[in-house]
Amino acid sequence: MNMGIGKGKSDKIYIDGLIESSGNEGKILQVEHSLAENIAELKQTSAALNAAIDRIESIVSKFNSSVQEMQAKKIGAQVHPQTLKSLNNICTNFVVEVGRQLMAHRDNQLELQKEHEKRIARMLEKNEGVWLSNRWLKILTIVMTICYFAVLLCAFCK
Repeated sequence: MNMGIGKGKSDKIYIDGLIESSGNEGKILQVEHSLAENIAELKQTSAALNAAIDRIESIVSKFNSSVQEMQAKKIGAQVHPQTLKSLNNICTNFVVEVGRQLMAHRDNQLELQKEHEKRIARMLEKNEGVWLSNRWLKILTIVMTICYFAVLLCAFCK
């Protein structure tokens, strides 16, 4: 190494590396600042949440005490017998009407089911509901018979 006037101990100084590392330090500082802001915001949100929880707990405890007070009070309410009788009649009439409608619906469904069964029976009598017609059934039987005999023939030949 030549040591001369104005020369340092190292041969090359990496200025680009130094600039890049200072840029990285700036980025690091920005990220650190952003994290500090997020932590502060999280602490504020946590404090607000704790305050809301305390308010909810006080509301619930007041509500529970009010419910207990209401349950402790005896309320002497009376209903006129004619009112009970009319309510009973209304409910009975409603149940009877719903039952009548359900019976009519059931009868209608039974009629529709019987008609459907008659149509299906007519279709089957006319062979309209059979997927394979007689012609295809004959062809299928012939092909299966030929295959059966071919298998038997192969079995006896071996």
